[in-house]
Amino acid sequence: MRITSGLQNRFGFTRNEIKAILFLSVTFVAGSGIRWYRQHIETSTVPVFDYSRSDSEFVARSHAPLPDQTAPSPALRTPAPRKQPPTAGSINLNTASIQELERLPGIGEAYARRVIAYRDEHGAFTSIDDLMNVKGIGPKKLEKLRLYLTVIPPAPLPPQHEPSP
Repeated sequence: MRITSGLQNRFGFTRNEIKAILFLSVTFVAGSGIRWYRQHIETSTVPVFDYSRSDSEFVARSHAPLPDQTAPSPALRTPAPRKQPPTAGSINLNTASIQELERLPGIGEAYARRVIAYRDEHGAFTSIDDLMNVKGIGPKKLEKLRLYLTVIPPAPLPPQHEPSP
């Protein structure tokens, strides 16, 4: 307790401040001792493993194709061809197939199927704005698509004649 009272009188520290200083000092000394022990004692008794061989083997295997693969390595692959957007007004909403709809920007297979399902369920589109009723297509997406779309109503079916008796 002489140390604590000496620090209190000399520096004007409170009792709690002295406890904090002593704790930090003891922690620092213990950490320094552990570091010295690891550098001088542990390194001489524990063998150091050289990872360079396994690292070079990993690099060699990661760039070579596996035996059952015939595809070139990722670095040599050519990127998948980008889908060509259709020309302006070239896709009729009432007759377009899934593949034609997928050519539209921002439209994948799921959206194409939704458009066709909506068309099958509700009948032919009367305007491009009817596309807003398809789940997931909002005003922004519709404006991106509007340039490429057209709506041509389906041809009316010829009248059915009943056979005369």
